[in-house]
Amino acid sequence: MTSKILPKKITSINVANQHEKLGLLTHGAVYNYHPTSDDVFVSLTMTRRDLRSYNSGALHPIFSQNLPEGFNRRFIAERLARYAKLDDMYLLALQQNNGIGQLCYQSELQLDDVEPLSLTDILDYQGTESLFPQLLERYYLRNAVSGVQPKVSISNITDRTVPQPGVIVKTYDEAFPLLTVNEYVCMQAAHACGLAPPATYLSNDLQHFVIERFDRPNGQWLGYEDFTTLMKRANTPDAKYQGGYEALLRATMLYTNDLQEVTRMYRYIVFNCLIGNGDAHLKNFALQYTPDMSEVFVSPPFDITHTLIYEDIDNKMALKMAGSKEFPSFSHLLALADGPGFKIRGAKDIIHEFAQRIEELLVDSEEVKLIDGLKESISRHLSRTMHQTATVSTYRHDKKRKYP
Repeated sequence: MTSKILPKKITSINVANQHEKLGLLTHGAVYNYHPTSDDVFVSLTMTRRDLRSYNSGALHPIFSQNLPEGFNRRFIAERLARYAKLDDMYLLALQQNNGIGQLCYQSELQLDDVEPLSLTDILDYQGTESLFPQLLERYYLRNAVSGVQPKVSISNITDRTVPQPGVIVKTYDEAFPLLTVNEYVCMQAAHACGLAPPATYLSNDLQHFVIERFDRPNGQWLGYEDFTTLMKRANTPDAKYQGGYEALLRATMLYTNDLQEVTRMYRYIVFNCLIGNGDAHLKNFALQYTPDMSEVFVSPPFDITHTLIYEDIDNKMALKMAGSKEFPSFSHLLALADGPGFKIRGAKDIIHEFAQRIEELLVDSEEVKLIDGLKESISRHLSRTMHQTATVSTYRHDKKRKYP
């Protein structure tokens, strides 16, 4: 056990950001958060200046949103079983200053420094033993990152040309072969559609998908909240699948009050539908903001895969649209742009342009060929969506349009 101090239990945590202490979180009969800053808040949902204490029977959503699930949580629990009582407070304390977003957590828990790693060490790995188990053993005490699939958060990457907080490394299991390649192709498509995703990499052996963190650009710590937090969902496995994409757009308008940001969210939703991502749930959409919350904006896209190729996943969407979890038709995507309090301009052009750019990416991508049937599955789903409703629109593209 490589730790300086590994307490049996954590009941008190000082919550801070990059520059100051924000409050005290304690756990006794209930979870209690007591703010100590009048200028900086921990959450867009916790901004009442007249309320000096937030009590909750479960850990507050802003603190629970980044807690590990599934594989990572089980792995950490197994490693710490002899030493500590692993609960939500303990997992939160393990994040220290490495959690996603602006918040860091200070407690009696102290950890040794970990030797830095380079991106090349991951992408060009040629060892005889699998790399991912080695990364888990090396970083598991600092691996309190949300999500069900196996992943490792690495903060001390050495070969960054500009200041970066690190990367997240993912692998795959037998249930989802070459999920790494799948996600890499989908993020390539997101880039082709002009969605400005974070930089991504695929290891030479195809075992690892690497994505750069985007929550602390150039050393600036940005607030980060996914929509389970923003929509005040419970910290349960099924909560992220409750609701609809219409509500996601309304919530974006509520928190940003900016049609440009609502349009950005609409573009992300359309892309996920066209690429065939059935796992675009509430935790895979988020807002970011400056510490004083004067600027609130939609985060870059992430965690996007074409799920329709996997037999173990049903052909449904994670959230509803028009009251259904069936993948939408063209007309449903168009109707989504017209909501209470907002109307997305040029929605028809957005849909057509994305469809065209995805098809072009499928032609140009070498990686899409690495998974048998991936190109055909995405193209088939895309064609079905675009031709469910006969639609004619002007399209600003020099190349011949496949979808009239």
